[in-house]
Amino acid sequence: MKKWMRMLASRLRFKALCAALGVVLITCISGWIGLRYTHTVSTSVTDTTQTYLPLLTQAINASNSMRSLTSRAHGLLQACKIADGSHRVSLNGSREKDFAIIEELATFLHNVDTTYEMKVRSAKEELQHAFNNLISSCDTQTSLQMEFEVQRYNASTAIIELDNLMAALHAQIASSSIPLGDGQVRRDVANLPLDANLIFTQLELIRARLGELDNRLQHAHSIQLVEGDTQAIQLNESELGTLASNFERLTPLLLNAPFASFKAQIDQQWNKLSQAILSPTGIHDIWQRTSLFYSGSVITRMAMSRTDIALTSALNGLEKEARIRYQQALDTTQVTVDEAKWVIIGVTAVTAVVLLGLSLLLAAGLVRPIERLNAFVVRLRGTEDLSQQMPAQLITRMDEVGTLARSFNALLVDLIDARQRLLSESSSKINTQYERLSAAIESIPQGLCLIDADDRMLMSNSRFMTLYDLTPDEVREGTPLRTVMDTCMAKGAREIKPDDSEATAERYSAFSRRPLVLNYRNERTIMVRTARTPEGGLVSVHEDITERRQQEQQIAHLAYHDTLTGLPNRRLFRDSFGKLLSNLEQKRDVALLFMDLDLFKTVNDTLGHPVGDQLLIAVAERLQTCMRDTDEVARVGGDEFAILLKDERNEEEAIRISRRIIDKIGQPYDIEGHIIVVGMSIGIAISPRDGYDPDRLMKCADLALYRAKGEGRNRFCFFEPEMGALVQARRTLEMELRKATDAQDLQLAYQPQVDIATGNIEGFEALLRWQHKERGFISPEEFIPIAEETGLIKTIGRWVLEQACREARKWPANLQVGVNVSPVQFRANTLLADVEAALSSSGLPPERLELEITEGILMQDTVANLDTLEALRGLGVHIAMDDFGTGYSSLGYIRKFRFDRIKIDKSFIHDVLTSSDSQAVVQAVCGLCTTLEIQSVAEGVEDEQQLEFLRQEGCHQAQGYYFARPMPAVAALEMATSGIATTR
Repeated sequence: MKKWMRMLASRLRFKALCAALGVVLITCISGWIGLRYTHTVSTSVTDTTQTYLPLLTQAINASNSMRSLTSRAHGLLQACKIADGSHRVSLNGSREKDFAIIEELATFLHNVDTTYEMKVRSAKEELQHAFNNLISSCDTQTSLQMEFEVQRYNASTAIIELDNLMAALHAQIASSSIPLGDGQVRRDVANLPLDANLIFTQLELIRARLGELDNRLQHAHSIQLVEGDTQAIQLNESELGTLASNFERLTPLLLNAPFASFKAQIDQQWNKLSQAILSPTGIHDIWQRTSLFYSGSVITRMAMSRTDIALTSALNGLEKEARIRYQQALDTTQVTVDEAKWVIIGVTAVTAVVLLGLSLLLAAGLVRPIERLNAFVVRLRGTEDLSQQMPAQLITRMDEVGTLARSFNALLVDLIDARQRLLSESSSKINTQYERLSAAIESIPQGLCLIDADDRMLMSNSRFMTLYDLTPDEVREGTPLRTVMDTCMAKGAREIKPDDSEATAERYSAFSRRPLVLNYRNERTIMVRTARTPEGGLVSVHEDITERRQQEQQIAHLAYHDTLTGLPNRRLFRDSFGKLLSNLEQKRDVALLFMDLDLFKTVNDTLGHPVGDQLLIAVAERLQTCMRDTDEVARVGGDEFAILLKDERNEEEAIRISRRIIDKIGQPYDIEGHIIVVGMSIGIAISPRDGYDPDRLMKCADLALYRAKGEGRNRFCFFEPEMGALVQARRTLEMELRKATDAQDLQLAYQPQVDIATGNIEGFEALLRWQHKERGFISPEEFIPIAEETGLIKTIGRWVLEQACREARKWPANLQVGVNVSPVQFRANTLLADVEAALSSSGLPPERLELEITEGILMQDTVANLDTLEALRGLGVHIAMDDFGTGYSSLGYIRKFRFDRIKIDKSFIHDVLTSSDSQAVVQAVCGLCTTLEIQSVAEGVEDEQQLEFLRQEGCHQAQGYYFARPMPAVAALEMATSGIATTR
């Protein structure tokens, strides 16, 4: 069967491949034809748009430029006639732009039509040459006109002067006081002698002729002769000749003394007039030169006209031919596009017909038989009768479809046989699976029941019947869910509802709507969960959670109660306190007592934590005996307790209860054979005097407790408003310390440590100092505790290590530097890394660094701290115990870790000469150090007697004000260099 199917698939793939190759071949041929005609169209369009259209455009632009040049040439000729220099302004640079357009056309024609290129380029060059000649001619005419204007001005000036002289002479002759030759004066004009009348007559003629000459010169132009006014020179010469005759007749008459003064002036102006008109550079000569130049410029104008006509003719012919070529290109493109369109339509139609024929052949030979086969399969799937026969027309086919039909028919025969076998085997398997399912349901620890879509029982296990004490008849198959629920409720099942839930709206929704918890006869608690089945029924699971509920209640109790004493913890106390204060209707006083055991830490450190726990239990029991039923007591911390007095307790009642508690708690305790005596400090806050907010009252009571401990412990103290100011001041100091740490405003001072026997300096102790900018010096005893509580001591301690090592690196190699280490630095587990970093950055040898620790470090987490000390010693760092004698002074610490030095606290040195107790302590410590071969150092040495006592007791080193006060790093370096301590 598989072999036939593979062969059939191979033959079908081969036919499909052949059909696909045919389609690809036809598509490729169609595409090739389309691309070929597309290329033809593209070429035609390219020729049109890139050759003929630009040719036509540039020809039109060149024609427009030619017309513009012609217009400018006529304008230039008119400007030349005026000869005032305006021809230069009329050009205005546009001539070059027009010639550039014509040159651009000639360049384009270089690759299109060389004949027109030569014509256009030659005509353009001739036109440029003609323009240049014409401009030169205009320049010459302008120059001649300027010379003419100069000579005309000179002539007019001479005429005016002569006219003025004639007028003056006329006036003198006509006056009544005319001097005569014999010294007499004639006053009557009519009686003048004959020579005076002749002068007067000549003067009138001369003035008239001078006016005509001046009028003609004023309206004359240098181009007049060129324009045809050929009589101007003759008129001027005739007029000048007549004037000359008049002057010749007038000259003898002016020889008399009265008129002799006019003769010289008249001769001078007459010569000037003759020079302006008749000289080689005069007006007549300018006219003659202009006439000659104008005759020569006619050739230039004719050349320009001829060039204009030639270029215009060439451009018109080129524009006409460009239009013809452009139209031919458009027609050719349109014909090519139409031809390509019809060819592509024909090829597409042929391709469509061929593909349609192939599709019909494929449908007739393959698709239709397959559709019949598919219809038979669909009809077979719609019925369970597999005995239907395959159509004969499919089985008898000899192609692939016939093979597939025969194979499918054989498969049907096999399926009918297999179905019969499966039916016989499945019946037995279903029975087996049902038995297994029943066994599985019975084995689960939860109660289970199945409900159908009609809310009737299908089945349930025995655990379900056990939970509700049901019989098999009460949960048999087909029983309504309503009946089962009634039976369970009749036997004692009740729903447990949350405090804030509403009543159930539907009684019989318990098994079908939501999870719920049932209480059955107060004997057990049952959790019911349901889930929908795909058929619309339900699966209901019932679980006995009685033990779990008890555990949850126990956990809830532990969450709100102290595990050691059984008292309410801080959380429950805070909630109860808050609810009481929120009830504003009662408006009653409430007293809050915050209590803390005195010396409880000593009990833990000396007797161990188990004894401390037993002590706390006993204290809790005694506190409960001091309270009434209405009061509440809680453990709110390690050794801290709180009591709420809420039965109209006033201040006197709070005092009475506090005294009773202090007296009760102060009585001795017998725990595991140890007699223990502790005290109790109490802080009291009263509402509403100190506030209504529970957090505020707890804070006020805590502040009062802090005051009670500060005033000596084992006492009570009421809250006062100024306590908040103290806390605020402490908070302010903390913020300023943070700023000083960030700004590195802290400083180090160095106090020398002196060898008592030799007086030589063996090292310095680095002491932290804070010089506040506003508050001045702040004692380390004030800000160091704050730094330890807030964790700033870690940053400060790291800086102190680095700074001290950096300064000690400058001292002589035999001097050490001592640095105090806080217990907080040990708890941070970073001390070892900080020391390594300080030594590495400063380059100080480890043996020159000494860390000073207190007994408190060894009292806390002894094993871890000892490991840290051993690691530091492994680096080579020296370890000293500071303030020895002020704490427990346990010799066990010295046995656990061998210190390099032990420092005696300054409080013992201060009283060593007056107090036998201090003397005994100092003697014991010095003797112990000598025996254990540990160096001893005395702090706070202030005079010679103290130093002598220490020398007698064998103390090795000392430091104090007797040698030097703590000093800056510069002074310490100077003292370290000298190597000898100075005393006061």
